[in-house]
Amino acid sequence: MHRLGRLFLPLTLVAGSLVTAMLAAPQAAQTKPFGGLDIQHVSFGEAVSMVQQTAVILSLLFVWLVAAVVVTLISGREIRHSSVEVRSSAVHCFALGLVAITSFVLTAIVVSYFPPVIGVPLLIAMAVFAIVTKIYGMIAVFHALGTLVAGSRTREDLDRRRWLRGDLAMVVVGVLLLGAIRLIPIVGTIVWALASVFGVGTALATKFGRREPWFLAWRPIEG
Repeated sequence: MHRLGRLFLPLTLVAGSLVTAMLAAPQAAQTKPFGGLDIQHVSFGEAVSMVQQTAVILSLLFVWLVAAVVVTLISGREIRHSSVEVRSSAVHCFALGLVAITSFVLTAIVVSYFPPVIGVPLLIAMAVFAIVTKIYGMIAVFHALGTLVAGSRTREDLDRRRWLRGDLAMVVVGVLLLGAIRLIPIVGTIVWALASVFGVGTALATKFGRREPWFLAWRPIEG
């Protein structure tokens, strides 16, 4: 019950965002002058554009799936630790991710005013760190989502399973589920953005699953 209470606030936030997006989405039908309904016509160019956008999203989701599988095979224990963190302290991860993204954007704006000799290397280093954090954090979110949906409740249930067991299976389930939501116009973009915030916060909160201090602790020399 305590863990469910921690998840209540972020899940409420996601649900509220979904409702807001659906209310703000354009309606598929328009009212005629005499009160009837007119089905919205889609031109050939618009249909082709929609197909191209869907193809691009599916391609990106396939890249995410490959990256998730590779990272999970290499660092399965770290991904599992980060997944536990996002499920047990979701509010903390979301708040930390929001602060981190805001700080990163503000820092990038300030660094852009530096001389090119200093500013360009710093921006490149920040971009690399941001990309690594985003990828790792999203994979941890995939694992957490897959565990919430398809995870076993007891050890006996896990022993009886032949499929959907292990870190890799949980990550794949999370990618497929979040990827299906990503295909929904407007709603998918909002949900994916929220998942990115959770991911960045989780990666920073767990130090990429290692739970080690970011900096060396200073200790006085004992005489």
